[in-house]
Amino acid sequence: MTREELVQLCRNKDVMIETCIQSLKDKNKKMLCKKDIMDIYHCESDKALRILKLMFQMGYGNKIGKEYYVSSESQEEFIKNIVGKEVFI
Repeated sequence: MTREELVQLCRNKDVMIETCIQSLKDKNKKMLCKKDIMDIYHCESDKALRILKLMFQMGYGNKIGKEYYVSSESQEEFIKNIVGKEVFI
C-alpha cells in the first residue's frame, strides 16, 4: 500500500467516524429537568418549576412521578411558539 492510499484510507475512516458521532448526537436528545431550566433562564427553583409545569400543560413536557421534564427539541419549539406573546409565570 502506498503512502497516498494510506492517507486516503485514513481520511475515509475519519469521515465515517464523524458521521457516526453526529448521528449519535442527533439521536440522543437531552431531557431538561428543573436544574437545567434554572441554568438556561437564570431563575430560581420555583420559577423553573412553574416554567416546566406550563410546558407540561401546553403539551411540550412530560411528568414522571413528581418531576417534570422537557426535551431540548420541545423546549425550542415552545420558545418559538410563545415569541411575541405575553406569558405569566
